[in-house]
Amino acid sequence: MSTSNLRILVADDDSGARELISVILSAEGWPTPTAVSDGEQALDQIRDGHWDILVTDLDMPKMRGDELVVRALKEDPDLSIVVTTGDGTVNSAVALMKSGATDFIPKPYDVDDFLASMERAKSRALNIHEVRGMRQTVGALLAALESKDRYLNGHSARVCNMAVKLGELSGLDRGQLRALSHAALLHDVGKIGIHEDILNKQGPLTEEEFEIIQQHPQMSADILSPVPFLQPSLKGVLHHHERWDGNGYPHGLAGEQIPLMARIIAVVDAFDAMTGDRSYRGALTADQALRRIRTGSGHQFDPRIASLFDQHKDEILEREEVVR
Repeated sequence: MSTSNLRILVADDDSGARELISVILSAEGWPTPTAVSDGEQALDQIRDGHWDILVTDLDMPKMRGDELVVRALKEDPDLSIVVTTGDGTVNSAVALMKSGATDFIPKPYDVDDFLASMERAKSRALNIHEVRGMRQTVGALLAALESKDRYLNGHSARVCNMAVKLGELSGLDRGQLRALSHAALLHDVGKIGIHEDILNKQGPLTEEEFEIIQQHPQMSADILSPVPFLQPSLKGVLHHHERWDGNGYPHGLAGEQIPLMARIIAVVDAFDAMTGDRSYRGALTADQALRRIRTGSGHQFDPRIASLFDQHKDEILEREEVVR
């Protein structure tokens, strides 16, 4: 994707400011932006279609720019946002960046400074387009895996949804939640290298077969390691079968040696596995699975994470298709 294909939305109640931004961008070979005069109009545009970059004023009628930043990112977390404002205080900048804004420019701004900010937003937007292409490839890989192992149908998506909810309750920030989401979605992708006869075997696995199954976290990490945007997720993938008591695999880590991301995945992965059919047993009810999570607390699972899951089970399991 090139600069000329970027979709840019400008929100500012000052018509002169909107025109100035359009002139600056056009003079530098950028595509002509779409301009609106308030936050509500901008949010409507974002709901109607994908935009790469939003340039918004802070002080606008109907909806302020800081509220627009938060609501726009809920609609499209990949949106790059540049905020321009006459309230150029450090506190304002920090608050906006914490809300997810890409950059912050106080008015009146120098043209070169504005263009530098837009270049940063463009770089992020182009990287996101590349990431989306990789996500499509990964999605195809997951589809191939779930067609190979009939007991994994929908498992990865459910584990991802529950892990993110539990991660929020655990205090993870936005970037950590994104990494957790990727790790939870892709934690079993290495099973694509394991023979179907083992994955779908009726009855208990032999010791040799179980040793092969134990290789899948390392295989998953090896498959994902060449992908740059998945680097923060690799430890969650590699260590999701470690146990709090040190008796897990692949490295026998114990307690807080296990990355928090992996400890979160371990709880929701086990819950979803227990409440789904397997070749060697039928599905447990949610209550039965929860009792096993409680029993495993402090042994298989991080006791704090297991307790959070238990305390907030109704919220975490909302819309999850489990037997109750």
